[in-house]
Amino acid sequence: MQLMDTRNESGTGRESAMDVSVLTVAALRAEFPGWRIWHSSAGRLWATRNGRHLTDEEHGRGLCQTIDGDDASQLAQGLRCQEELAGDG
Repeated sequence: MQLMDTRNESGTGRESAMDVSVLTVAALRAEFPGWRIWHSSAGRLWATRNGRHLTDEEHGRGLCQTIDGDDASQLAQGLRCQEELAGDG
């Protein structure tokens, strides 16, 4: 069995909120490559579609160009919903 040192640079073993945020955004980006995902200064997570604009018909079906969430779970749920509506999921 191999043991891993889970201490951060301060040696406390705890990740800072910024570390968790960066890791969360990276995981969301990997799972949803068709979206540009970022963490706002207000503490919310946002996602906007990469490289294309929605048509009026797509908007009418409930697709959104940009969505947000209070946390990673809420944003991921919204992104999955958008992919289902678009027929990508």
